[in-house]
Amino acid sequence: MSSLWRELCYGWRTLSKSLGFTIIAIVTLGLGMAVNTTIFSVVNGLLLRPLPVPHAEQITVLTMDMPEKTSGHAFSYPDYLDVQGQNDSFSSVFAYRVSLGGLTADGKGDHILFSRVTGNYFSALGIKAALGRLILPSEGQTPNADAVVVLSYSYWQKKFGGDPNAIGKQVELNEHLATIVGVTPKEFHGTYYVLEMDAYVPLGAPFYGSSNKDAEQVLTSRENRSLTVMARLKPDVSLKQAKASLAVVAHRLAEAYPKSDASAVMTAYPEKLARPDPDPDDTGALAAAAFMTLAALVLLVACFNVANVLLVRATVRQREMAVRAALGAGRVRLVRQHLTESFLLAIAGGSVGIALAWWAGTFLGSLNFGTEIPLRFDFSADLRVYLFVFAAVCLTGLIVGVIPALRVARTDVSIILHDGGRNASDGPRRHFARNTLVVAQVAGSLLLLIVAGLFARSLGKAEHLSLGFDPDHVLNVTVSPDEAGYKEDRGREFYRELLPRVRALPGVESAAEAFTLPMGLIGSDNEVIIEEHPLQPGRQAPVIFNNLVSPGYFETMRIPLLAGRDFTDADSKDSPLVAVVNRRMAEQFWPKEDVIGKRFVRKGEKGQKPITVVGIVQDAKYKELTEDPQPFFYVPLQQSYIALRTIQVRTAVAPGSLSAPIEALIRELGPGVPISKVQTMTEALNNANGFFLYRFGAQLTFTLGLLGLILAVVGVYSVVSYAAAQRTQEMGIRMALGAEPRDILRLVLSQGLVVVGIGIALGLALAFPVTRVFKGMLIGITAADPLTYSVVAAILISIALLACWIPAHRATRISPLAALRYE
Repeated sequence: MSSLWRELCYGWRTLSKSLGFTIIAIVTLGLGMAVNTTIFSVVNGLLLRPLPVPHAEQITVLTMDMPEKTSGHAFSYPDYLDVQGQNDSFSSVFAYRVSLGGLTADGKGDHILFSRVTGNYFSALGIKAALGRLILPSEGQTPNADAVVVLSYSYWQKKFGGDPNAIGKQVELNEHLATIVGVTPKEFHGTYYVLEMDAYVPLGAPFYGSSNKDAEQVLTSRENRSLTVMARLKPDVSLKQAKASLAVVAHRLAEAYPKSDASAVMTAYPEKLARPDPDPDDTGALAAAAFMTLAALVLLVACFNVANVLLVRATVRQREMAVRAALGAGRVRLVRQHLTESFLLAIAGGSVGIALAWWAGTFLGSLNFGTEIPLRFDFSADLRVYLFVFAAVCLTGLIVGVIPALRVARTDVSIILHDGGRNASDGPRRHFARNTLVVAQVAGSLLLLIVAGLFARSLGKAEHLSLGFDPDHVLNVTVSPDEAGYKEDRGREFYRELLPRVRALPGVESAAEAFTLPMGLIGSDNEVIIEEHPLQPGRQAPVIFNNLVSPGYFETMRIPLLAGRDFTDADSKDSPLVAVVNRRMAEQFWPKEDVIGKRFVRKGEKGQKPITVVGIVQDAKYKELTEDPQPFFYVPLQQSYIALRTIQVRTAVAPGSLSAPIEALIRELGPGVPISKVQTMTEALNNANGFFLYRFGAQLTFTLGLLGLILAVVGVYSVVSYAAAQRTQEMGIRMALGAEPRDILRLVLSQGLVVVGIGIALGLALAFPVTRVFKGMLIGITAADPLTYSVVAAILISIALLACWIPAHRATRISPLAALRYE
């Protein structure tokens, strides 16, 4: 132990004598460590951190898919009961569905995100109440009974200030009375990852409000598929066995209920691989692996950079090591000393990396995704992160120190002492090691820059996509009068007075109301039945996304009306139900027919009244940028009242300049009505479903590419500069024998450009297979985009040429006499 301590002290004294090199090496390794730690922290927070429940590795997510349906993995409640009763692989099966609602307490309302859960939800997870009790296994099975609510710890703190007397308090949830019975533990945030649940209610409780889907239908209809089902594996059962068991259950249901379950396919996913939703293609895991690979590449380039400098230092220190060997130090001791110094650099770099990663994780966790839905991103460090950093430090220390240490191990002490250390750096083997490291740096840097270029080009394509609407000069103001205690009649009156006043403001071209925003995180969908095309036995009704809007919406969003008419004030709650469909829906369900006047029904709505199509509009982007045209329809807000709305205002002036006048109108007409959010439509599109991920991906890969480029250029410059310095005498002799400066310039440049050329060739060869991993994240270009490859290669060659030219030009200015006296 004392020997190790002496080596550590000696190593640190040695590094402190070259303070400039030490600081640069620590910063270089720290940046590489920071990138890796930050990305691993994100991956850990999204995919690796288990749910805060006992034996979280046993939790699985079940899916029930219908081949003819384009999306969704949800179960109906009767199907859930069948799986619960017929499986032999799970110790418990439980279910939930996420809903948006309004909770009013003491006359003040909030929009909350809550989970409707089966009675065994908490007991199956092994969750204990922080205060009061949780939902009981006997609750939620009877329609419109058990009007109780359990608050999340964070919402209890926010709404009630952590008051224990909140237990037993009467509140209104979706205009139904409810009793608060408990609070969940602080660390539990729900089972739909990244969403922060505010409350939990029994599945059958009477809190369905304006959704028009009552509890009885949810609990009895086999075709109402809205539940996410989870299960806990028995201790001695594997996931493969559970999947086989589910296949048997699905076959039984298909035989027993051919009308609804004839084509059902069931399977199970580990909970970590089903975040936020199950994905058969493992897109999240592949993306995580791809970005971790890029981060590792940055660290490798940093390591090679520092290793190259240490290799030069090892050459310079050969006489020192030879003297120590002559005085009795063994080769193992000398190798260990070099490794000690490299590990000290790695430890210091790891410390810098953790500090930078903490800041980056805090920043990423606080990003605004342009939505009022409570999102939760926890990228804080835990044991997995610290173990990752420890492994990265050990690997970095080994990579940085092993080549210089091997140089020491192969050194012939007698030759070094005999030559007095002169020309100790000459020799093709020694140049080969340094050049190999530079080749690896250039290849890694090129790969990083190509990925950055692909993401930048993809972002450019995304920003020029046709959205089907015009987001420029549109201001969004989101309000919800029910949070101020307004019931439906008063809420209707509030909106009836507000919209004309907004339209009359100077600078306003048009204004309308909408429930959802294009590519927003809140959406609305229904299963629909086309009147002329009744469902065949065993077929499922298609799920169609829709929006609730006011008259003037299409004009405000500049969505072209192709046929029929827009909504009018005559489309009231007492008039026949009407809808405007998009072109895709018209072509899919009524091909080559006159669509105006056709009718369809929304399944699950009370009375299932037919809706008449009165207009057709152009297709647009509804859920995400990459979606293909899909069926979509609009219905009037007057016929389906929803309190939460966004006032969308098209302006002839800067949209932000109208925010204050509109807010003043809202305060005048609805004292106490909260304004949830004010933003332009362009800002609203910078969310997770819009441009955010593409911009973030471009910024992240640009940062990685820039770091790799800087490190590679420094590596090229240092190697060419050092090689030129070592050949000073040779150049002096050449110049004394008549060589021109341009000959010396060509000599030095050729050495550097050969190394760069090999690195670029290797980088291009690696880029073609590696970039294919990112093809699903790109828009409008392929992973082998020739323009990106050629431009990036040209840029890297140009910068590397400059890095080679500087020491080459300096070499041409050497005096032959001075060169001959060198060393």
